[in-house]
Amino acid sequence: MRISIDFGITVTDSLKKSTKGSIEHKMVLSNSEPNESLVKNIFSELDFETEVEHIAVTGGKHGNIGDSINGVPVEHINEVDAVGEGAIHLSGLDKSKSTIILSAGSGTACIFAKNGEYLHCSGTGVGGGTVIGLSKLLLNTVDPEEIGELASKGNPRMTDLIIEDVVSGPIGQLPPDTTAVNFGRISKTDKKISREDLAAGIVNLVGQTAARIATSVAMSFQATEIVVVGRTPTFVSLREALEQAALITNFNPHFPKNGEYASALGAMLIAEK
Repeated sequence: MRISIDFGITVTDSLKKSTKGSIEHKMVLSNSEPNESLVKNIFSELDFETEVEHIAVTGGKHGNIGDSINGVPVEHINEVDAVGEGAIHLSGLDKSKSTIILSAGSGTACIFAKNGEYLHCSGTGVGGGTVIGLSKLLLNTVDPEEIGELASKGNPRMTDLIIEDVVSGPIGQLPPDTTAVNFGRISKTDKKISREDLAAGIVNLVGQTAARIATSVAMSFQATEIVVVGRTPTFVSLREALEQAALITNFNPHFPKNGEYASALGAMLIAEK
């Protein structure tokens, strides 16, 4: 049995791979710093001395873990390499293609990938953590499912100003309904904004910010593909906002299945090499 763990800021993802190759994923909230006891608790069903062959760790403070647990070797994998390897594997894209990987977690990172090499090239502090933080302030909830449901019923036009609201003519090739000012409409109305519309505005802000960073970096690096992984794209409305913003620059991002545990998978794949 091989196991891997990605210690995220908000969620810790773990995988275990049987000798037959089947993979089982588990997630827990990241309520404490990584240590040996945490690893054993995550895999409490396993006997480390007899059932575990190898452990791969990445993310967060994975350096807190030693080089072995109960005699089982622990391999520490650079997080950029782990995300890159996992994302490309899940996407099925040719490794020779110049690709930007958008790792959309609590924050957002951009990784340039080509020929199995991975380079952190940009990012933003705006991400899933921003959605949760703003939702706590504006919606009095930190429940991702509730936020996602509210956003799916809301309309960001009630919070945002679009281009046709602020200029008299077109700007380049931008569609007239392109967002000009996120939350710009709030200061110009005395109407009460519904929780649904506020949620839609929040996810629109985050999705558009992530997309515009990714597309700008992709054009700068002459990348032809964008792959989005991480847990944040599980917000359906946010994923749609990201897709729409990316289409402005003619990119159609890939959202591979199981992208939420790309980093844990990449750590396992690199360790197996």
